[in-house]
Amino acid sequence: MSSGSRSDRGALPALEAARSRGGRSLLLRLLGLSWAYRGRVARVLGYQIVLLSLGLAGLGLTGLAIDILRHRLDPSIRAPVPPLGLGRLVDVEREPMAAVLSIGGAILAMAAARAVLNYGYALSVGHLVHMEIVPDLRARVYDKLQRLSFRFFDVNTSGSLINRVTGDVQLVRSFVDGVLLQSVIMVLSLAVYVAYMLRTHALLTVVCLAPTPLLWIASTLFARWVRPAYLQNRELVDRMVLSFSEGLQGIQVIKGLGREREAHRRFDERNREVREQQQGTFRKVSVLSPTIDLLGQLSLVLLLGMGGLLVTRDRITLGQLVVFAGILQQFSGQIASMATIVNTAQQSFIGARRVFEVLDTPVEITSPEAPERPAHAEGRLVFERVTFGYDPARPVLHEVDLDVAPGQFVAVIGSTGAGKSTLLSLIPRFYDPTSGRVLLDGVDLRRHDLDLIRRRMGVVFQDNFLFSNTVAANIAFGAPHATREQIERAAVIARAHEFIRELPEGYDTELGESAVNLSGGQRQRLAIARAVLLDPPLLLLDDPTAAVDARTEREILDAILSATRGRTTIMATHRAHLLRRADQVIVLDRGRVVERGTHEELLRGRGHYASALSLHDAHAAAARADESPSPPSWRGARPAAQGPAEEPA
Repeated sequence: MSSGSRSDRGALPALEAARSRGGRSLLLRLLGLSWAYRGRVARVLGYQIVLLSLGLAGLGLTGLAIDILRHRLDPSIRAPVPPLGLGRLVDVEREPMAAVLSIGGAILAMAAARAVLNYGYALSVGHLVHMEIVPDLRARVYDKLQRLSFRFFDVNTSGSLINRVTGDVQLVRSFVDGVLLQSVIMVLSLAVYVAYMLRTHALLTVVCLAPTPLLWIASTLFARWVRPAYLQNRELVDRMVLSFSEGLQGIQVIKGLGREREAHRRFDERNREVREQQQGTFRKVSVLSPTIDLLGQLSLVLLLGMGGLLVTRDRITLGQLVVFAGILQQFSGQIASMATIVNTAQQSFIGARRVFEVLDTPVEITSPEAPERPAHAEGRLVFERVTFGYDPARPVLHEVDLDVAPGQFVAVIGSTGAGKSTLLSLIPRFYDPTSGRVLLDGVDLRRHDLDLIRRRMGVVFQDNFLFSNTVAANIAFGAPHATREQIERAAVIARAHEFIRELPEGYDTELGESAVNLSGGQRQRLAIARAVLLDPPLLLLDDPTAAVDARTEREILDAILSATRGRTTIMATHRAHLLRRADQVIVLDRGRVVERGTHEELLRGRGHYASALSLHDAHAAAARADESPSPPSWRGARPAAQGPAEEPA
C-alpha cells in the first residue's frame, strides 16, 4: 500500500531532538553501552596491566645491565644495586658479565611472555568487538527497525538505514576498542610512567613533561574542528548507498529505458562528493599527528639537555637516563596515540548519534498494556469520522464513516491519490488515525493486541515482496508451521499451483532476490496464496489483479471470491465485474466518501461512480482499437448523462 511521498512529510520530532544531542551525552550513552560488557573489558585491561608491568621490568633490567657494564669499565663508578633482591641471584662485583647475561635471559623470557599475552589480548579484543558488541548492536537496531511504524520509513531513506545498521554500528564498535580501551590503557600507562620518572628524578620529570598541556589543547581544538566534517561524511555516504541501492533495485527500468550511463553518472557524482569531502577531512586529520609528534620530540630534547647534565654531575646514572629516555619515548608514544583516539572518538560519536537516533525513536504503533484478545473475530469493521494525514497538516482522508458487516465484500474505488491504499493501511494499524476511530467487532483497534489483529488479517499489496527463499517458504511466511498440503491448497485457490509445478524444483525452487525469476502475475498469485493460507477472518486486497493478464485475472478473482465467503473482505479495485459482486461499493474522491451503495444503486444514481465507469468503458474501447491499453482516469469525472454499458461478467 502506498504511503505517499517522503517530501510531503516532516521529520519525526524524536529524530530532530536526537540530532541536537551533544558529545557529553553521547559519551555517557556509549559508556553505558560498554558497561554491559564490563567483564570482558576488565579481562582485556588485565592483559594490558600485565603487559605494562613486563615492559617496565624489561626497561629497568636494561638500565641495570648498562650500569653493570659501566661499573665493569670504570670500577670507580659506584656499583649498581639490583632491585627486588636480585643481588642474591647475581654477583655484580665478581661476575659482572654473568650478571649481564642473566639479565639478558630474563629480558628474553619476558619478551616471550609478552608475545603470548599480546596474542591473548588480540583474541580477547576480537571476541569482544566482533563476536559480542557488533552482533548485539546490529540485532538491537534491526529489532527496533522491525517495530517502528511506517511513518519512520517514510522520512528515512533505505540507504541511510542500511548505512546505520552496517557502517555506523562499526563506528560504535570502534569506540570500545579504539577509544575506551585505548584511553584507559593510555591513562594507566601515563600514570605508571610519570610515577616511575618522578621516582627517578622529580625535576627532570617536570621539565620533560612541560609540553604536555599543549598536547591536550591541540587535541581539544582538533575535536571541535573535525566533528562537523565527519557528520557531513556520513550523510554523503548515505546518499551514495541510496544511489547504489536504487541502481540495483531499478536495474530493469534502467536497462529498459537505456539509462545506464545516466545511472552511472548519478552514482559517480555521489561517489565523487564522498571522495572530495574525505580529502578535506584527511587534510584536517593529518594536521594533528605531526603536531603531537613535534611536541613529543621537544620533550626528548629537554631530556637530552637536562638529563645529560644530571649524569655528568652524578645525580642519576647512565642506566637510569637510558631507562628514563625509554619511558619518555613510551610516554610520548601514548600521547601521540591521543591523536588516533581523538580522531576515532569523533567518528564513533557521529556513528553513535545516528544509531541512537534509531534506538531512541519511540514506537508509535504498539499494543496497550492490557490489550483485548478476543477468542474469535466476527469481522465487523467500522470507521467513525476517521481523518488521517501522513503530514497532520495535510489530511489524506477526511471524516470517513464506514460500516462493514461480518462477511461483507466491500469494494473501494477512486482516482489515484484518492486515499484507497491509505484507508486500507489503517485497518492493520500500519498507521493510526489522526482523529476518529477504527473499530473491529465494536472495539477500537488501538485496544486490540497488535500481533493478534495482524495475524487475523490477510493482506495483498499492490507491489508484493517475495523473499530469497523457496516458493513454499514464501507462501508459508505468515504461517511457518503450515503443512505442505495446506501450502498446496492455498496455491490451488490462488491459481498458482500449475505454474509452481512447472518450476525446476516445484515448491522447493529457490527464488532469486525479489523473485525476479518470476513474472509479475506469478509473484502476485504467490502473494495471494500467502494471504489465503492464513485463513483470516478479514481479507484486505489492494488491487491484487493489477499485474496479471485478463485470463489469469479471471482465474484469480473466481478463486478469491470463493475464498472470501464468510470473511470480511475490503478490496481497492476498479474492475467492473468485481464491483458488481461487491455487497457495498465505496467511492472516494480526494479523501472523502462521496458515494456508497451497490453497483446497481450507484449506476442508477448517475453520479461519480457512473461517470467513472463510462470513462473506463471509453478507455477500454480505445485500447482495443489501437492495442495500446491505458488506465482509466477517475479525476475530474462528471455525472453521466446516461448509464454506461456494463462490463461483461
